[in-house]
Amino acid sequence: MIAGHLPVPQHSNQRQGNSSPEPLPHRHRRDQGALHRCHHTNPFHPLSHYTTLHRLMLRRGLRCTLQLLAKHRPNRFPITQQIPAMDPTAPEPENPPAYIAAARRHGIPLRQSAPIKRGPMPLQLPILDHLRTKRVVLASASPRRKALLNQLGLNDVEIFPSDKPEDVEKGKVTPEEYVAETARRKILHVYEQALRQQEEDEKNKNVEKPADPALVISADTVIATRSGRILEKPRDEQDHIRMLKHLRDTRVHRVLTAVCVLAPKDNAAHPGYELETHVEDTEVYFAQARDGLPDDVIEAYVKTREGADKAGGYAIQGIGGMVLVDKIEGSVDNVIGLPVRKTLQLAEKVIFKQGIEDDDIGSDEEDEDEEPYHD
Repeated sequence: MIAGHLPVPQHSNQRQGNSSPEPLPHRHRRDQGALHRCHHTNPFHPLSHYTTLHRLMLRRGLRCTLQLLAKHRPNRFPITQQIPAMDPTAPEPENPPAYIAAARRHGIPLRQSAPIKRGPMPLQLPILDHLRTKRVVLASASPRRKALLNQLGLNDVEIFPSDKPEDVEKGKVTPEEYVAETARRKILHVYEQALRQQEEDEKNKNVEKPADPALVISADTVIATRSGRILEKPRDEQDHIRMLKHLRDTRVHRVLTAVCVLAPKDNAAHPGYELETHVEDTEVYFAQARDGLPDDVIEAYVKTREGADKAGGYAIQGIGGMVLVDKIEGSVDNVIGLPVRKTLQLAEKVIFKQGIEDDDIGSDEEDEDEEPYHD
């Protein structure tokens, strides 16, 4: 075969034993001529090597194509240096690289990279600015509570879950008292464990002494039915199904989250720490069977295992919020597991307002002159 030529296709009417083929129809002769003229001496032919590089320019991008052009057309595209990776955030240099200058000389448009999308700026509050440089301990293993604190910019929260048994007798206290006492016991147990661990680290010279906890946060969430019954995490799959059916049939229930915050005192006054507790109450309305929540939907949700480790057996921020819940009245982050706004308010009190009672804070705010609002 002659270099640069393609083989001539054999016609179906070619006689056996005759080396010369029969004349081809007009259409085949035209195609044969087109193939015959695609020699590299015609650089602008659609099948030529030069135009193939231009097609690669569309497929593989400008930077890779210019390297190929420099390799096969060194006289027209003199690229003598290694092409570095492009940084979309860097300002345009005064002396652009050779490949950019070559592209501009030949009128090749340069594709502009999209700007990098940055997230929202961190929330600037005095309490958050203070805690970002301190040791903050979360007395809970809940990833949802940790994620809520991360959204506030507290990315270095130390997870220190409590292993103290939750043995408060439900029948002798109200749901609010039960959840508040459970959170209080958790935070005191974790604070004592953190101080004990710090003493052990001080004795070990090979271990760096950790900083004192500037703030400890604990929380406990339960479900209170219309009859006052306390529901926590389901024990097994059947208990999970019964729990969700009960919440659907009773239509509305309350989500109670007790948040407890602790900070060491600036002086040595007894007991050595400031402690504040708040119970947040949110009403959650479940959908009914006639509204698209029959038994098979509940059973299918239980099989997802999304709510197996959550009080009440569902996740408001996940599939449960879409297929189970009709509406809520109150704080949604309370249903997730941590009332964030109230947590920050309590943190401000135990850190910045130590020794000041609520009545004193309210009287100070009333004494301040408020500017009248004009519509």
